[in-house]
Amino acid sequence: MSGRGRGGPPQGRGRVAGSDPGRGAFRGGNRGGDGGGPRGGRGAPRGGPRGGPRGGPRGGAGGNLPRYQDQYELDVDPNNGVFTPPNETLQAPDPKVDERENALIRPGEEISLSGLTLDEYTLPARPSYGTQGRPVVLRTNYFNMLIKPDAQIFRYELEISPQIMTRQSQANQNSPKVNRRKTRRLIQLLIQNTPPLQGPGIATDGIKLLFSAKQLDLEGRSRVLRQRYYEPEEEGPGPNSTNHQIKISEEGSISVQQLVDYLSSPPGVTSPTFNKGEVLQALNIVMTRTASNNPSVYGGGASNKFYRLPEDGPGFDLGSGLVALKGFYTSVRTSTLRVLVNINVANGAFYPAMNVLGLMRLHTPNSANDQTSGLEGFISRLRVSHSYIHGKRKIKTVQGFAHPIPKFKHDFPPFGTSHTIKFQCTELQATGKISVFQYFKRKYNIELRKPDDPCLNLGNKEHPVFVPPELCEVEPGQQYNKKLDGSQTSRMLQFAVRKPAENARRIIDQGAKLMGLSMTNPNLTEFGVKVAPQMITVRGRILPPVPIQYRSGKGPKTFTTLNGSWNMAGGTSFSDGRYLRNWSVVKFGRNDIGALDIAKFREYARNCGVGSDEPAHSDGILVELRTGKFNQESDDKAIEGILQTAAEKGMKVLLVFLPSVDAFIYSRVKFWAEVKFGIHTICSAGLKIRVKASPDNNFKPPPGAVSPDYCANIAHKFNLKLGGLNQTLPSEKMGILRDGKTMLVGMDVTHPSPGSLSKSPSIAGVVASIDGRYGQWPASMRTQEGRVEMIKELEEMFGERLDLWQKTNKGALPERVIVYRDGVSEGQYRTLLVEELPQIRKACKKRYPGGKGPKISIIVCGKRHHTRFYGTNAQSIDRSTNTKNGTVVDRGVTMEKGWDFFLQAHTALKGTARPTHYVVILDENGMNADGLEALTHNLCYLFGRATKAVSLCPPAYYADLLCERGRAYLYQEFNARDNATTTTDQTFDWDRAPWLKGVHAALKDTMYYI
Repeated sequence: MSGRGRGGPPQGRGRVAGSDPGRGAFRGGNRGGDGGGPRGGRGAPRGGPRGGPRGGPRGGAGGNLPRYQDQYELDVDPNNGVFTPPNETLQAPDPKVDERENALIRPGEEISLSGLTLDEYTLPARPSYGTQGRPVVLRTNYFNMLIKPDAQIFRYELEISPQIMTRQSQANQNSPKVNRRKTRRLIQLLIQNTPPLQGPGIATDGIKLLFSAKQLDLEGRSRVLRQRYYEPEEEGPGPNSTNHQIKISEEGSISVQQLVDYLSSPPGVTSPTFNKGEVLQALNIVMTRTASNNPSVYGGGASNKFYRLPEDGPGFDLGSGLVALKGFYTSVRTSTLRVLVNINVANGAFYPAMNVLGLMRLHTPNSANDQTSGLEGFISRLRVSHSYIHGKRKIKTVQGFAHPIPKFKHDFPPFGTSHTIKFQCTELQATGKISVFQYFKRKYNIELRKPDDPCLNLGNKEHPVFVPPELCEVEPGQQYNKKLDGSQTSRMLQFAVRKPAENARRIIDQGAKLMGLSMTNPNLTEFGVKVAPQMITVRGRILPPVPIQYRSGKGPKTFTTLNGSWNMAGGTSFSDGRYLRNWSVVKFGRNDIGALDIAKFREYARNCGVGSDEPAHSDGILVELRTGKFNQESDDKAIEGILQTAAEKGMKVLLVFLPSVDAFIYSRVKFWAEVKFGIHTICSAGLKIRVKASPDNNFKPPPGAVSPDYCANIAHKFNLKLGGLNQTLPSEKMGILRDGKTMLVGMDVTHPSPGSLSKSPSIAGVVASIDGRYGQWPASMRTQEGRVEMIKELEEMFGERLDLWQKTNKGALPERVIVYRDGVSEGQYRTLLVEELPQIRKACKKRYPGGKGPKISIIVCGKRHHTRFYGTNAQSIDRSTNTKNGTVVDRGVTMEKGWDFFLQAHTALKGTARPTHYVVILDENGMNADGLEALTHNLCYLFGRATKAVSLCPPAYYADLLCERGRAYLYQEFNARDNATTTTDQTFDWDRAPWLKGVHAALKDTMYYI
């Protein structure tokens, strides 16, 4: 405990804190006490009482969260799923945009990358627009921005001295980090107190940039202003508040019209004075001004996402002390001839505004002081309020629970409570030490109701301030940025999944208003821009269904597909089925899977084309696990032991039944089997293999009633792992792949998630086809420096893929390479060609005679975008009311200079379909729009473990699965804070890491990751 106290012996300082009124449905408990109190005893130990509460606890231990209701769920859709805004007729796509788009295509134009620098590179020109498929008109969640021809925005840079740093930065000078919340607050105060900066013609990012609709009178190029900092709950700056110096420097003016001119100019035409990114940055900050200045709106940690607390409660209960809120994402984007505003529904996890002890109870219902539950990590960095000092509300940040600090000679155990924390307090003329509980009872007549729960530290490690949690309230609008657990993720999906028309109505009714989309909003018109509040329409096409082939008798049999889905009809089997030998069944935990279930599985697998010997154990090997965080070490040893035994017995494949969906057990099975022992495994959770009972019609399946569909799903995976081929496409659907001389490649990088050890690595994965059947995709995988998107060891990884192709194809190397690269953002397209393409070329040069490599095309594919499409009639939507599978859009909202398209190859069964965005950043193979769009769509029917088209082109999809497998190998490192008993500052140890690259030699040329 810290701070200069006013009572007690002189060996230390002490603070204790108190209570603030509850909020909304969480109010409860007694108010009690008399107002205010001194800051603590003079000379009290650091961490001793600092003062008393204005009143007693109001929130208490909390209770269940109120039921969440969404008005949009209750609406009756009169248009059968077709989104039709009220009082609005369907407008045709803008003919001027169509005309300009047609004028900008460059058929057959090639670009040489040799000798180009990063700054000189431009995206390949679009060779054509697609024509195949049935034309449709679609609405999309974009709004037209209208710009005055003479619109100018003046740009200023803010330099703050001294900068406001985070507490961690103050303690560790090697990692300086600006306190963004306090910096935004300081700039807000500056604008409020400086008349020339007031009014709608000023916008700021709240960190270092300010934009003005008019040139500011700075008496030169810069001006220095001063502003004292104070918090919103304070009436004004205190005598010790920092007086910051803020230097405003003019950086020039931005002509918005130059952006419009650029959007209508031919490819390759640029202006030396024009910076597209700078203009878009200014427009994005202007666009968010309305929401940013709304006190009832919360920014969810990102400047372009905004949330508002529902009027009828705290939000949708996610469980374990979190709620979900709906908000909106916004971004200013460009397309041919126009500037557009993209608005989409956002979903975020938040802490509910309630009593802190109640929150602790919700997170850990059985015991709030169960430190092993991750509770301390859950509440760390949480902003809470109390109002015990002179009746004034104070907001502080939770650093963790109360722990003894040696330099203050604390003698209480870790996770100190109001009973165990004791200190000297002469202020109350106490004889000897008194406890926190006694202090509040004597000074404020507050009897703590839950004194055995750990106190919060609202100071820091050097100067702790210990506070009973029942006297604190969670401040509203705090987003939870850590990883959700399995149950919370399931609940979040339940909350987020909404039909297209429902989301579209929400965007029109709430999002457009929240962002201030109108023709008269002064926050926009002052800057010379207006935004029409109607969604625009675009032209799309629905590509025809893709037939697929299986084996029937001695030859292939073609099947038609419906809505991107199909079934394996009787008498058909995988195109190349494999035989299952040296295998067994392992059952972890309690389950009653037996010989009858396994026999039925073998029967269904045989029908699919996967024959098998009798398993080594006809009813499976039972391995008891204790499960749970307390037992992970013993469970891990049990998993290692059985898999080592299986390897020693010569087992090549194991069918593994898990007791439930358990990420830890699953990850350890995969690690030991694939990295250490070279065994293929397929995991099934619970009793999914069984036919489910149906309470609706009192159906109870007989013993051994195994689900044929589930068994077929397992058979798909077995066949791929064993080197087989599940389905193929007719040759006429293969396009440029028809001659079998093209190697398809998928590449992806995944990064450490919140809760990982610091400096955890990123995982890079590369998959590639091995022949002209495009059914087998072995892989290479490496770890690399964390948060680095470009693949650092790509030359070696790509070389491994070329070597396997050459080995499989009798020494021949591919004539063409088409790469589908996942996970690269728009700002990294050029970097990819500078850092990754040269590595690909080096790998090729070492292997191709004369150094002449294949022709290479690279297509970046992304799903982390916010573009959505909505059907405008019954013919453009499916049963789920989404646009139909095969919908492709390559104009209207696509890039003004470049070659890209949106493709929804799958059928979305729930929610609103998200198309994949494909961007061509290199094409040496001379493809056209129809050819590439059809190829990409057709490939989505070749995902080997499903009987339906998938949303992401399989090479990229496989690469994503591969990277996820790497995450499983490092599960404990990537989930360190979830498993820690307290908050942790541990760092990833590269020298002692359990895994860094590849898998067991027995699996390296297989699809072990599927």
